[in-house]
Amino acid sequence: MKGKSVSVVIANWNGKHLMEQFLPSVLNALRDCDEVIVVDNGSTDGSVEFLRENFPQVRLIRLPKNYGFSVANNIGVLAARNEVVVLLNNDMRPEEGFLEPLLSHFNDPTVFAVGAKLLHFDGSPDHANRTRLIVSGGFLSIAGERDSKQLNLITEPEEQAHAQGGGAAFDRKKFLELGGFDPIFSPAYFEDVDLSLRALQKGWRIVYEPRSIVWHLGGQTGKARARWFFELVSFRNFLIFNFLNAPTPWWLGWQMGSLTLWLMTEALCGDFLTYHLATLLTIPKWWGIVKRRWLNPLTSAEGLLKLLKPEHLGTSKQTAIPEPPPSHPFVLLIAPAYEGDKVVLKMAADAVRRKWRLPVALVIRPGQETFLSSYGIADKFITFLPGTISSQFHNFGQLVRWLLKSPCQALVIPAPSLSPSKGKFVAMGILVNLLGRKPLWEWRDGRWKQFSVWDILVRLPLLPITLGICFTLAIFLSLAILSSSLKKLCGRKVHRPKNFAAW
Repeated sequence: MKGKSVSVVIANWNGKHLMEQFLPSVLNALRDCDEVIVVDNGSTDGSVEFLRENFPQVRLIRLPKNYGFSVANNIGVLAARNEVVVLLNNDMRPEEGFLEPLLSHFNDPTVFAVGAKLLHFDGSPDHANRTRLIVSGGFLSIAGERDSKQLNLITEPEEQAHAQGGGAAFDRKKFLELGGFDPIFSPAYFEDVDLSLRALQKGWRIVYEPRSIVWHLGGQTGKARARWFFELVSFRNFLIFNFLNAPTPWWLGWQMGSLTLWLMTEALCGDFLTYHLATLLTIPKWWGIVKRRWLNPLTSAEGLLKLLKPEHLGTSKQTAIPEPPPSHPFVLLIAPAYEGDKVVLKMAADAVRRKWRLPVALVIRPGQETFLSSYGIADKFITFLPGTISSQFHNFGQLVRWLLKSPCQALVIPAPSLSPSKGKFVAMGILVNLLGRKPLWEWRDGRWKQFSVWDILVRLPLLPITLGICFTLAIFLSLAILSSSLKKLCGRKVHRPKNFAAW
């Protein structure tokens, strides 16, 4: 399909300033035979007038209100005239010549999508490069390569598990055959992960193409309230994605058990609202989950687990030898290295340095060093990721035992944090505090408070609320799985896969 025309679709909502900055680069990277379609989600900032006056060559589809990312892109793909559709965000700048490497793969009829190499303007990788499907606690998710050095070593195309909704080319016919992005995920997040998983289950391929480079501004939700809202929607859609794609009743039960533990630890860590509310917000989507599971046959648990095998994880293997953990006095930030919390983590790290005049350490996943070092968040890194040889510690038990013997002088909880894993880290800090007599502090909005057992006792009444939320959700999901899986349950026996224990 090399040389074929391309339709570029850009969804926009109040992004006049972004289109003014980035749209000229998009047009410069295209050929005369290509087209650009902007689907405007009811903007009120003059975006429509700006496009009509300055870019008359752009096809404009104006929607009466904001229908969200999924619907806008679906409409754009449906209106496209060409066989290949490239989806871009309105804050992306493709390099000239980015199209040809993408198009070269569509000569293979099994290719569903090809993702470009996505970089932020500071040179750090976006989260959607060399993606792979992972499972933890029954929950499916996507992990990408975040190590700049490792990413730069990859110069040839390879298989991946996810084509991002911005910065990837899609076979239009296959996109429409799958029904496009599911509107249940509106306004945004996880619609592209869901679509990619459905494509993989049909036996189609998704390719990572490092020779095609797209720069992504990102970070357009810097205000605290906006960050909280998008994190709320993101976690709700994460749950919806998993409830839609859990293959069997026992798999849903596995997820509910993990979710209960997540919410219990969140209740104890002091940042209570975000994920409890997100869980409740999945209940109004119950009927949509039932319809999807009924109308679209699910893959078996065995079929889903096959997508986790190495051929879907990228071609390179982790061979880096981890650096030894800190051997001199330090203060540990008890928080996951979640990039959405980088502002809070940086402020807390600076406060720690002023208070103790010691290096700041942070627990990270292997590959996050480059990104976090560029922001000055930590001086020492402790790598932790189960099952990887480039990690210093492979489970929480190892990490806790080392912390008890380490020269750690204090542990600090930075708050407010938006990471869904924050509760586990707070629980780890409490355990080290109780067993090792290491002082535990909370830094919240610039104020210091020493953490005590009393703080835990005060938060214990939140646990019945957590259990009530999970019980309510479990009832709805039970109804969903019973109704939507009736044909499967009547047709054959549902069983756990033999290799389930490995996951």
